[in-house]
Amino acid sequence: MPEICLTAPAGECIHLNEAKNDRRIDDNADDAKLRALISAARLAVESKTRQQLLHARWQLTLNGFPGFGLGMVCSAGASIPPSAVRLPHCPLVTVEKVEWLGMDGAWQTITFPHPDYVVAGNQDAPYITPAFGRIWPIPLPQAGSVKITYTAGYASPIKVGGGLAGDQFRVTGPVSWAVGDRVQFYNSGGVLPAPLDAESSYLIASAASGVYTLTDEAGSAVTFSNPGMGRNFIGVVPEGIRSWMLLRVGSLYENREEVAIMQKGGIKELPYVDGLLDPYMTGY
Repeated sequence: MPEICLTAPAGECIHLNEAKNDRRIDDNADDAKLRALISAARLAVESKTRQQLLHARWQLTLNGFPGFGLGMVCSAGASIPPSAVRLPHCPLVTVEKVEWLGMDGAWQTITFPHPDYVVAGNQDAPYITPAFGRIWPIPLPQAGSVKITYTAGYASPIKVGGGLAGDQFRVTGPVSWAVGDRVQFYNSGGVLPAPLDAESSYLIASAASGVYTLTDEAGSAVTFSNPGMGRNFIGVVPEGIRSWMLLRVGSLYENREEVAIMQKGGIKELPYVDGLLDPYMTGY
């Protein structure tokens, strides 16, 4: 199933400073190499788990809609309807639209949410299927006749200050939040803008063109006293994934040869390291 990334993630979920602190590196000589290793570690996680770390928008292309027959089974053991289209990247945020090429050669569009279609599944197996009593439209029988646009991921970078009002922050990425949404924040390589707390939840108070304000759980407006340090995010990439990435960065940084020649012993992978990713494996 060919996929196109329409809106790429805005950077990395781990800041350079966090990787340097983890490796106890005090100078800047290897900053470029470490940035490349952070990117490589993120790509490895996304390849192993099909988890999208920072929010991105994808387009999945199919040669037609699924028909009827035996149902599939997802990694969690739950059955998936035989008419379902499984979305490869997760966690799913939204399905924007389904486009299909009609018999007349013109593209048709189904926008979501839509009463005739259900977006369902758990975190590691999101899918779209027709509602009870409905079926998919019949597209022109040719390659690439169906396109599904959706957004997946855990978090997006935010910015405080830089010309914004003291109670505002800007989000970079394809996801939007609505007034009343409950959100959390995390920081990599520094500290969150005060008074944000990584252990607390907040409510979106206003939303306009990617700029937002917050209230705390008690309903009090949040006003920022500083922009924070490092990189700040709305949403949280799981700690287990970030820990695995730091271990991978450290291993690649400390062993920068293609092969290792040892006089005694050998190289053995630590069996528990990949266990950090077990909760996020999709089996797709």
